Amino acid sequence: MRFLPAAVWADMFHFTLAGPQRIKEKRVCGGTPLRLQVEMGGCNIDSILDWTYPMALPSVAIVIPTRNRHESLKRCLSRLIPYAGAHPECSIVVSDDGDAFETGEALAGELTRAQIIQGPRRGPAANRNCGAAHATEELLIFLDDDCIPDQNLIAVYRDAALKNPEIGVFEGRISAEGEASSFADSAPINETGGKLWSCNFAIRRELFLKIGGFDDRYPFAAMEDIDLHLRVKRLSQVLFLPDARVWHAFEQRLGWEVIKHHALSLLLYLHTHGLKETERGPVFFLRFAARLLIHGGMRHLRGGATRYPRQHLFTIWVCLQLAVITSLWRFHGCLAKRFFPPCCPSCRSIHSHLN
Repeated sequence: MRFLPAAVWADMFHFTLAGPQRIKEKRVCGGTPLRLQVEMGGCNIDSILDWTYPMALPSVAIVIPTRNRHESLKRCLSRLIPYAGAHPECSIVVSDDGDAFETGEALAGELTRAQIIQGPRRGPAANRNCGAAHATEELLIFLDDDCIPDQNLIAVYRDAALKNPEIGVFEGRISAEGEASSFADSAPINETGGKLWSCNFAIRRELFLKIGGFDDRYPFAAMEDIDLHLRVKRLSQVLFLPDARVWHAFEQRLGWEVIKHHALSLLLYLHTHGLKETERGPVFFLRFAARLLIHGGMRHLRGGATRYPRQHLFTIWVCLQLAVITSLWRFHGCLAKRFFPPCCPSCRSIHSHLN
């Protein structure tokens, strides 16, 4: 959800866990694992989450996916190194989907606390999983390389994990750096919680392993964190921490292919979890298209961010196409190929899962 206006994709892709699924917590003391009983359609499924009540601050690994963005990465790491350097129980893992050796050379002598590893080159979801696989600490903090974290961010997450042992996931605050200047500008803003964007959150390692990490079938930077959010909420509450803050600059991405990649990622999400659980059907997309046309356009006009209006029209058009596809959901694989024909191997990979 990085490449379209944040207000657009935040509302379109965010879900609420509803319907027949309810979580009941049985809290126990004395270091016993937390048991969650999940009622699904009348069937009780007991799940044991393998974290226990800690007596000390948890060890932590900060996982940062990147792809040959040395300057952004340096700026991000410079805010983390002071704390990590003073706490040996903290590590930093950078998984580079570009050239890890080149990144290591660029960081040599400056940020030696970071471990640079070669990513799998299969997209952000697989890259994050790769970084997490190299971490053995109790708590995993996921950040993006183009974020500017608050210098107290690690301490805030560790303190929350200690004081809330029944919570498996902690959601950080994301503030925009600067302002949008066009319809093509976006930033994953999260000031009040409820979104769990992948550029700033923490999760207990045992829970991350239990759910299988990010779904690496998502090859683009879209929907992989929404998918993870849905799955972790089946097993744990998510606690929002406003003091675990990062700043994220607006990023400009132009063209129909950018929007098409987001639409295909959304269709994979709907295909995986169904229209009912995700609460995304034809009425939703029609209403959203109307909202974009009226309120979205006026908001940009008032703010003076009126460049590249075609990008806004592309987004509205995609909402209408998604309304058609979800109304004829039985044929969504065929319709996806017609409306969003593959333009790259990653597109073809998503299409193969939709059939």
